[in-house]
Amino acid sequence: MATQHPQGQTPGEPSPKGRLPDFVVVGATKAGTTSLDFYLSLHPEIFMPRPKEAWFFMDGTHRSNWHRGEDWYQSLFKTTKRLCGEATPAYSQWPSRPRVAERIHRLMPGAKLIYLVREPLARLRSHYLMEARIGLTHLPFPDYIGAFPHAMDASRYGTQLRNFLRFFPLHRIHLVESSRLATDTRETVREVFGFLGVDPSFDSPLFEQRLNVTRDQPFASPLGRRLLAAPWLGRLKRRLPPARFRRVRDALLLPFRVPTPDLALPDAMERALREDFRGEIESLRSLSGLPFASLG
Repeated sequence: MATQHPQGQTPGEPSPKGRLPDFVVVGATKAGTTSLDFYLSLHPEIFMPRPKEAWFFMDGTHRSNWHRGEDWYQSLFKTTKRLCGEATPAYSQWPSRPRVAERIHRLMPGAKLIYLVREPLARLRSHYLMEARIGLTHLPFPDYIGAFPHAMDASRYGTQLRNFLRFFPLHRIHLVESSRLATDTRETVREVFGFLGVDPSFDSPLFEQRLNVTRDQPFASPLGRRLLAAPWLGRLKRRLPPARFRRVRDALLLPFRVPTPDLALPDAMERALREDFRGEIESLRSLSGLPFASLG
């Protein structure tokens, strides 16, 4: 793996083997990264590869792609657009998933990072529901928290930002509150465009859409999960507008739906989690100089 590589290609002159991205959306999981990835892809100066999530800078999961090498990663970014980027929210799960920040810096020392944050316990609950929905865990929520430390790490925002700051200066890390992206989408997206150096006045009616919202997704039995994983359904998802696809998917899954898992925690456990996260939020505020009012 090369230790240095020039950022990007001259617009209009794509390399046959692709290029390296100019920026990376590094997380957090279940904090709005799918919606932001979609909004970024609408901008005429920005290319975002499909499918979302390269999972390149990590090891240790069945989805990791570090072993594929730099040429494979560059092949995701064959474009004549001025900037390109990718979004893999699992990149902000240090130390469960180590070396990500170091590897991004080694390969792309001039890259910009975008990091979304959400109220940490709500994010953790949503993370659990996502993994339970696709069959990665069958544990009750309290047991899951101890068994899957990467999900806890993803809510420790101060720890994550401190790790990225070991390799990237703060002025090249843009922090986004998930709640602002949902309620003040256009202004939030304009700020991201400005950070990236593309035309911040670009607008689209599709900024009104939110993607991959946990509460909008049904829970399915094992047979239903097989249906969700069917290649033809993935092709249909790429062809249909998101709202229409959700209606079709939900109708198909109606015979295979099961109850949503209980998200309650023992009182002592919830108090301990909130205290842990309170310290992380204060650390995030101290490191960034930003208020993050929505985090509590």
